[in-house]
Parts: sequence; C-alpha cells; structure tokens
Amino acid sequence: MLSWILLLIYVLASSFGMILIKKGGTGSNIVISKENFHIQLSWILLLGLGFYVFSFLLWIFLLQMFNLTYISPMAYGITYICIIILSKLFLQESLYKEQLIGAVVIIIGIFIINYKK
Repeated sequence: MLSWILLLIYVLASSFGMILIKKGGTGSNIVISKENFHIQLSWILLLGLGFYVFSFLLWIFLLQMFNLTYISPMAYGITYICIIILSKLFLQESLYKEQLIGAVVIIIGIFIINYKK
C-alpha cells in the first residue's frame, strides 16, 4: 500500500513541478555575456524545481519497489494524464482531441497491465 501512495505522490510532485517550471519560466531569465552573468529566477520556478527534484528522489525508491517494465509505463502514463488536466486548469492550455484519445488509450493500457488472470 505504501508503494502506491508513493506512486501517487510521485505523479503529483512531478506534474506540479513541470507546471510550475513552465509557469515560472516566463518571469525568469539568464544573461550571459563577456562582461556580465546574471540569473533571475522566479519563486514559482524555484518551487517547481523543488517539486521536480523531490519527485526524482521518489522515483529512485519506486524503481526499487516495482519491476521497471511495470512502473515506468504506469508512472509516465498517469503523469501524462495529470499534466493534461493541470495544464488546462493552471496554464489555460487548449486540449486537443488527439490528446484526449491518447489519454483514453493510456487508461486502457493501465487497465491491461494491471489485469491479472
């Protein structure tokens, strides 16, 4: 049960990390020239990086708990669906029918790999 809770936390941390990095990237910049080096990172981007690093550390534990051929498609598929939802809610990105069809195929795939005779 703990491994499934960690998977859920991984998916949420990874998804929110990517959303916050995208959102915070617009208020950030890096200037590199011969005379000048300047980095300006927004707090939203830094928060996103924190979530993403945290999700990476969870990923290391998940790899030890599950078979790689099982957990990788599960985690990536669920994360993709979560990103679609969060992108619509927080970034006001458009959803396309191809994305929705892909999400349905992913859900079907998750059911198939979890089907046990």
